[in-house]
Amino acid sequence: MATLQNFDAEIAKTKQVVQDMRTKIEQSGTVLDTLATADKKIGDANFDIENARIEDVLKQQKVMEGNIADLIIGLEDATNVFGAEFESMKNYTGWENFVGVFSAQRKQRMRTDRVRNMSLAGNLQELLAKSDTIVGILKAQKEVLDQRYKTSEASLSQVIERRKTTMTNLEAVQKRIEELNPMLLDIENKIAASTSQKDRTQLEGERSKIATEYNEKQAKEQELLAESQTLERYTSMFQTFVDSLNN
Repeated sequence: MATLQNFDAEIAKTKQVVQDMRTKIEQSGTVLDTLATADKKIGDANFDIENARIEDVLKQQKVMEGNIADLIIGLEDATNVFGAEFESMKNYTGWENFVGVFSAQRKQRMRTDRVRNMSLAGNLQELLAKSDTIVGILKAQKEVLDQRYKTSEASLSQVIERRKTTMTNLEAVQKRIEELNPMLLDIENKIAASTSQKDRTQLEGERSKIATEYNEKQAKEQELLAESQTLERYTSMFQTFVDSLNN
């Protein structure tokens, strides 16, 4: 059956697309798992690379779905061909009917010989084998997607919680900066108004400590702000990734 023979190349192509997609899914899933760990940092430099990979995963998924749809349609066509061949076993050909005008027995023998020479059993076995292969591809892919969806969904939840923690820390740092601003201004005024060298020395020491903390908090604010923005971008990107696993 020529239609079924063409399936081998199509099945091999589909298997390769599925394997490539699985590899990319695992790579993206690993990055998401890493991002979910609080002590791991991923900068903006990684974002474009990962975003491109996830877009590729989505494209590969569409290609895979198209290939599998083609296989199913092809299998249906092959089944119809097989059905037509099977149906032809019950009917006489035009030539057999013509011969039957002269000899009914000859007509019957010709159909019997034709049926015996048809390789329907082999074609049926091949048809079932191809069908099982397609089902196997779909089943294996579903298992991979289901497993990765569970782990990635959990990791995404951790990333979201990580960003919430970052935002809480950022708000605390910003609040402290707001507290330090008037403290610095107040101590500057005291230094300017002081006429005692001893008092000025003590006040300048206090100002130095406050200024050091102020600078540290400002640096921390920038760090947390950058981390929050990065996590926000990754959260949006990986939400798309996780959703694609469940479609």
